[in-house]
Amino acid sequence: MNRNKVLSLLLSVVMLMSVLVACSSKNNEGGQPSNSPAAASDDSANQSANASADDATKDPYEITMAIPAFEAVPKDVALIEEEINKITQPKINATVKLLPISIGAWQQQLNLMTSGGEKLDMFFEFGQAYSRDVTSGKIIALDELLDEYGQDLKAEFDSAFLDAAKVDGKVYGVPNLGDSTTGQSGIMMRKDLVEKYNIDVASIDSIDDLDQVFATIKQNEPNITPLAVGLSTPIDKYHPYDPIGPGVLPDYGNDLKLENLYELPWYEDTLKKIHSWFKAGYINKDAATSNVTGSDFVKAGNAFSYFWANQVGHVQSESQQIGKGLVFAGLLPGNYITTGKIITGLWAISQNSENPERAMMFMNLMYTDPALANLLMWGVEGKHYVKVADNLVDYPEGITRETVGWTNQTWLIGNPFNTYLYKTEDPNKWSLTREANQKAIKSKALGFSFNSEPVKNEMTAVTNVITQYRKALESGTVDPDKKLQEFRDKLRAAGIDKIIAEEQNQLDKWAVAK
Repeated sequence: MNRNKVLSLLLSVVMLMSVLVACSSKNNEGGQPSNSPAAASDDSANQSANASADDATKDPYEITMAIPAFEAVPKDVALIEEEINKITQPKINATVKLLPISIGAWQQQLNLMTSGGEKLDMFFEFGQAYSRDVTSGKIIALDELLDEYGQDLKAEFDSAFLDAAKVDGKVYGVPNLGDSTTGQSGIMMRKDLVEKYNIDVASIDSIDDLDQVFATIKQNEPNITPLAVGLSTPIDKYHPYDPIGPGVLPDYGNDLKLENLYELPWYEDTLKKIHSWFKAGYINKDAATSNVTGSDFVKAGNAFSYFWANQVGHVQSESQQIGKGLVFAGLLPGNYITTGKIITGLWAISQNSENPERAMMFMNLMYTDPALANLLMWGVEGKHYVKVADNLVDYPEGITRETVGWTNQTWLIGNPFNTYLYKTEDPNKWSLTREANQKAIKSKALGFSFNSEPVKNEMTAVTNVITQYRKALESGTVDPDKKLQEFRDKLRAAGIDKIIAEEQNQLDKWAVAK
């Protein structure tokens, strides 16, 4: 009974306070009374926030932004900068200087710029370099900047996806949005040749099924390479694994037991298969040294196919970019989400930035402003593209992808969900992509990022060995019977076992904490 009386008394007090607040609020247009301590506190906080924002943007600043160029540097870069500045100057009192760098010189040029202290505020970070660049101090932690100047950006993310970019508890790069799944691993082929030689795409279920396909192209199209291998090697298209680092998780997790990728039996078997293709002339002879993508080979008319991780709408978008109809055959089942996939590409702020606050403000706009996103993706409406529907575009009359003054890659935009689609793409592509992200199977290590600092010397040594051997082996150029064991021995000597042990230790601790 005493408890009920106390509750009744509390309820009466709450009701009385509600009435008093409601009455007093009429004196201040629905807010706190002008003389109340709470109102004074709110006003003070608002004034402080506004003053802070004004102070951060009071002086003009030029943001230098490096982006990789996979084709020739577009001729209208200066025009795009001018249009970007029309958005950024009134919003954050900043201008943007775009710095396109050829993909072949990308890593070397960035290393020179960062080590030489050249002006550089933000750049695109490829996932394979992310941990290394964190360890070397090339990029800065973004957590406080995100909290203060990137709140809109953060709202675009599933928290697990942004957490996947953490290294030792801190975010150093903002992942690109879009399709966050690994996609279905398989092969993309020219549709005209598939139809010409009656290739049964539905019958292709494994790499062994490709022997006859490649033989058909080789015999009938002597000037066309059956399989293009270039900038990247396709080893991850043959067997499912989560590439944590030198230690990988086969089949995306199981018991969270890391394995040495290069010691796995299927790795050796796959190398032998690829080498047999190379000897048969199915792979381009410069595969070990080429910095051209497989799709570029096909676009140039020099190749029939390339390995690909297919995602929502990719057949249409690849066909549009290449200028040839394509068909896809899957070799592995399912879509997965891994930390590595989420951080395949990120936007980072350079240690050289003199104003990281302004760089974050611009990054916030990149991920949230549709006008800016479409400008970066498609260029200027009427000059580089025209709208043909609410969210579909085409090139202006007389203009093609080859002649347009501005081109870009969707996955470089930051948030492609804010961009238009090409006229041949499914208008529902972005909603289907979001659905695919929701339905994908998550790796058991999703959210774990390896901090290589404790084994940085070994990582450098192992990376050098991998650079020396991996592409030559995985492109089929060298005989694995002669070079694979040598590769493995040098990896052990460089410290790969120590690295994997450290990876496993961190992964185990992460799993316990999770």
